[in-house]
Amino acid sequence: MRIALVVHKFPPNSFGGTEVYTYNLARALSQRHNVFVFYRDDGDGDLFREEWKQREGFTAWRVGRAFHASQANPAALFLDTFLNPDIERSYRNFLTSVKPDVVHFQHVMSLSYRLITQTRKQGLPCLLTLHDYWFICANSQLIWPDGQACKGKNWGLNCVRCLSVRVGRCWAKVARPIIAPFFYLRDQLTRNAALEANLLIAPSQFLMNYYIAKSFPKTRFVFLENGIDVSKIRSEVWQPSPDGRLRVTYLGALAWHKGVHIIVEAFRDIPPERAVLRIFGDPNIFPEYMERLRQMANRTNTFFEGLIHNDQIGHVLANTDIIVVPSLWYENSPVVIQEARAMGIPIIASAHGALCEKVRDGVDGLLVPPGDVAAWRAAIQRLLDEPDLLPRLRAGVRPPMTMEEHVERLEEIYSKVVGSKTNR
Repeated sequence: MRIALVVHKFPPNSFGGTEVYTYNLARALSQRHNVFVFYRDDGDGDLFREEWKQREGFTAWRVGRAFHASQANPAALFLDTFLNPDIERSYRNFLTSVKPDVVHFQHVMSLSYRLITQTRKQGLPCLLTLHDYWFICANSQLIWPDGQACKGKNWGLNCVRCLSVRVGRCWAKVARPIIAPFFYLRDQLTRNAALEANLLIAPSQFLMNYYIAKSFPKTRFVFLENGIDVSKIRSEVWQPSPDGRLRVTYLGALAWHKGVHIIVEAFRDIPPERAVLRIFGDPNIFPEYMERLRQMANRTNTFFEGLIHNDQIGHVLANTDIIVVPSLWYENSPVVIQEARAMGIPIIASAHGALCEKVRDGVDGLLVPPGDVAAWRAAIQRLLDEPDLLPRLRAGVRPPMTMEEHVERLEEIYSKVVGSKTNR
C-alpha cells in the first residue's frame, strides 16, 4: 500500500509529541508499505522551496514558505496558521507524484485546512488523527492565558480576548467585535474540513467525547491509542537511586500551559537531600518563561538539563523514579506517559482531561488537581513519607501500546477505508 502521512512539522527540526509519533509511525509502516511524509519546514524563510528527502525507510516531501513570523503583520500571522495557497499547490504536486492509496493526516496547522478537501476532491480516502483541539480552537489547547479551561467562544469574542492577552496588543481587545467574526469563520472552516475525512481517530476517550459534545458525529470516530517505539527505551535497564534520593523528572516542552512552573514551585521546599527534580526541554522556545522558571527554582534541588535527544530518553528514564505531567491544558495522549510506562515508571499527573485515563490514581501513579502547588508538593512529600508507595505504584504500571501493535490496528483501518465503495 502507498501511504501518505501529512504533518505540520517533523524531526529533526521539531520533536513535539505529534511529530515524534508521526516519525515513528512512518518508520514502522515502511517495513511493509511505501510511505511518504508531507511536512512544513521554512528553514531561513527567504525562498519558497519544496524538496524530497530520503529518510529511514521512507521518503519525505519538505515544503518551506518564504515567511518570517517576526516581520509579518497580525493578519498574515493569523492566516498562516490555517490557510496557505502556496502550500496547497505544493501538496497537489505531492499527491500527483506520490499517487497514494490513502492519506493519513496528523495535523494541518500552519499548512492549510483545505488540504483535506483537496484530498477528497481527488477521490482519495483519508483519515485524520486528532492530536489536540485545533479544529475547534485556534490555539489548539482550549486554555485561556490565565490557566483556566476555555469557557466557550461566544461567537469568537473570547477567542479575541485570549489573543489580546497572549500577544499583549491593546488594540485587539478594543477591536474585539470586528475581529471576532474572523475567528468564528476560522472555526467553521476548520471544523468542516475535519469532517471531510472518512474517519476521525482519537487517541483518548476524553478528546473524542469533547469533539462529539461540539457536534462532531460519533459514528465518524474510532478510538485508538498512539503507539510508541519501545526498542530504544527497553534497551536500557532501570537503576535504583544510588544515593536514596527520590528522582523526579519532567520531560517535555518548557511552556506555561504545560504547568512546569507548578512543579518547580512545589519543589522549592522539598529537602534537597531527599529528592531532586530534573527538567528536560528546549530552553530557547519560550526564553521569557524559561527565565521565570530559573528565577523561582530552588537551585539546590532543581536542575535544568536542556533539550534531550529522543535517542537518550531511555537513559533518562532508567535513572528516574517518577515522571511528572503538571499540564494545565487538557492533554490528549502525551508521549512521555507511554515512554514512562515502557520503562515501568509511575506518573504524577494533573487530574483532568485525558490524563485521568492514562494514569490510575493509587495504582500506577497519582492524580493531583491542576495548578495546585500545595497539592503537588503534598504528592511529592507523600512519596517521601511512605516508602512502600513508590514500589507499589511501580508494580501497577501497564505496558504501553507498542508501535507494532498500533500499526497492525491501523492497517486494518486503512484497508477498510480504502476498500469502502463510497469513501464517505
